[in-house]
Amino acid sequence: MSVRSFQDLLLVTLVLLCSAPCLRAEIPADLHLAPFISSGLSDPLAIRSANDGSGRLFVVERGGTIRVVVNGVLQSTPYYSRAVDTSDVERGLLGLAFDPDFRINGTFYIVYTASGSNGEILRRLVASNPAANVFAGSDSEVMRIPLFYNHNGGDIHFGQDNYLYWSTGSGTGSFDPNDLAQNLWKKTISGTTYFLMGKVLRLDVRSATPSAAANMCGASAGQAAPYAIPPGNPYAGAANTCAEIWAYGFRNPWRISIDRQTGDLWVADVGEGSWEEVSLRTAAGAGNRNYGYPQCEGNHHGRPSAPGGNCPTTTGTVAPVMEYSHANSRCSVTGGVRYRGPITPFRGHYVFADACSSELFIGTEGSGGSWSFVTRSSGIAPGYGTLSGFGEDQNGDLFVVDHQNGRIWRFASAASDPIFGNGFDP
Repeated sequence: MSVRSFQDLLLVTLVLLCSAPCLRAEIPADLHLAPFISSGLSDPLAIRSANDGSGRLFVVERGGTIRVVVNGVLQSTPYYSRAVDTSDVERGLLGLAFDPDFRINGTFYIVYTASGSNGEILRRLVASNPAANVFAGSDSEVMRIPLFYNHNGGDIHFGQDNYLYWSTGSGTGSFDPNDLAQNLWKKTISGTTYFLMGKVLRLDVRSATPSAAANMCGASAGQAAPYAIPPGNPYAGAANTCAEIWAYGFRNPWRISIDRQTGDLWVADVGEGSWEEVSLRTAAGAGNRNYGYPQCEGNHHGRPSAPGGNCPTTTGTVAPVMEYSHANSRCSVTGGVRYRGPITPFRGHYVFADACSSELFIGTEGSGGSWSFVTRSSGIAPGYGTLSGFGEDQNGDLFVVDHQNGRIWRFASAASDPIFGNGFDP
């Protein structure tokens, strides 16, 4: 039996033997942030693994550069760079996702904001040598959407279904007066047509469409499109409803994630008035896809003119699984990963943060699928735009990015499982 086969068998045995108390294990008392990259970065906001067996990590810098980390060392030569619009702190190079077969096909995707009114753009890049530490290859646009000056979302991840999930912000003024987050079709405002805003999109970017359907909002009807609509998308065959939509009713889903074990979608939606929220859509989830904004903010009414009673009871929308108020200098939720890595008692917790108070939040699933959280100090001083994103390496190790101070930290504990540390990929 190979080492890998033995490790697989051992993990299955441990899972079968683990009863409910294993899943409710206490958070390790010595859980802490260990320095990973302490200098050399400029405005980092995301960290990603190519999952190609190389162990490399790729860091997104908001100014338009992707940096590569090899064996824990930040390389001085950028992996990739392009001009982006950074006129607002929420603009720039925002998202990075590697194709599940990057090791073979060299394909990855980025999302960034373009200057002026050119929108938020999804691009496909194909490296001629996937193992190289400096990109060379082809670069093409897949899709673009219009945007306002901020609340752009911009995170992308591949799901277990091999489809790309893309979060977009509603972009408009206080509590979305134009209802773009609720709008499932196109809406023209002051001469500009807006669509796919305040949503999570699901796209088949590994396929093309010879002739786009009329409801492919990111393409021209009847023309070839460099992406396709997955057959399971809820509005794939609906007239006057954008086929790309997977879920809607978000303000600024700045960071999302896909649970590497279950395929569940986690969405951290940045609030406006008083509340920050985290929503969950299970991989098998069906039914209501409306997460409530702008009528709701968390479990509370958003617009001042909203009726009495609590959301979502009076709105018929989906409630978040966790929320917190703007007390104690909190102002902007940063999602967040359900931990599946080597720190044994930490597995299964959903970890997120606030980008103003610099607090860490650790969510725990209770009976009946309910969630609660505790907070931990990160040791990072409060400030606007600190903890901006989370990322996992191939083994499930978890990292958090400090945008304001240009640093990256790794979650560490003596409770780490050596099997994962030796290269086991759950």
